[in-house]
Amino acid sequence: MSAFERVVVGLDMHQGAANAVLARACELADPAHIEAVHACSVFHHEHHDYTLGTFETTEALDAAVRRQADEYLESICTPRGITKCRVLDGRAAGALHDYARQNADLVVVGSHGHHGARALFASTSNAMIHGTPCDVLAVHIEDEVSDLPPAYRKVLAAVDLSDESFQVMEEANRVALHCGADLAVCNVSASSYDPLLNEAAERLGRLADNFGIDEDDVFELAGHVGPRVHDLAREIGADLIVVGTHGKHGLQLLTGSTANAVLHGSLCDVLAARVH
Repeated sequence: MSAFERVVVGLDMHQGAANAVLARACELADPAHIEAVHACSVFHHEHHDYTLGTFETTEALDAAVRRQADEYLESICTPRGITKCRVLDGRAAGALHDYARQNADLVVVGSHGHHGARALFASTSNAMIHGTPCDVLAVHIEDEVSDLPPAYRKVLAAVDLSDESFQVMEEANRVALHCGADLAVCNVSASSYDPLLNEAAERLGRLADNFGIDEDDVFELAGHVGPRVHDLAREIGADLIVVGTHGKHGLQLLTGSTANAVLHGSLCDVLAARVH
């Protein structure tokens, strides 16, 4: 059974971590529900000096680039039972946005969080999330990729206690149940004033009760969003952080910060859940 029914995985042939990204996608969905795509931004560029050889026409270059990308996708996807692959024309973020509008409820990309979240062809994970009309999973990639990541064991939902927090919790809970992972929840308040923190903690506790979360896994924090969520994730061993996004309206989550506060610097995966 799949947590998501239509998953599009954006792969970069130059990233060197496609197996890790695909492994995460396969953890959340059956291979039959996954489509791997690669965006080729070099189409229609100068064809006289290209690494694949010398070409007389741009059309010949396009054909060679597409053939190379097709072969790459097939080689990396076939061992995992993924049969649907596609080469997109255009820069990664824009091409993937357009394709996801009709074909996905989850987009999966790689992210070097501690290096400014680079994903795909030097695009940023920020660019991938902004404007993508569905959930986006940014898979954290280490500089040296050796082993495949272990299955998710601890999911941390970071909420802002707005009306949309329930949607974020529903998504985090659904993923945690699918993966057999424990679920924790946190809120980060900008103020350290005790009465405000106490009020926020009470609201957070009531939200957590709806999902049967033990009080030991409920955290009311004060400070700056990104650092506090990152520190907490490390302390409790979270390997996935779930936050909310408005997608095309620019990410608004937690205490009015952007998803960049959580995505940038994260040492674990981040799922931006689209709220409505």
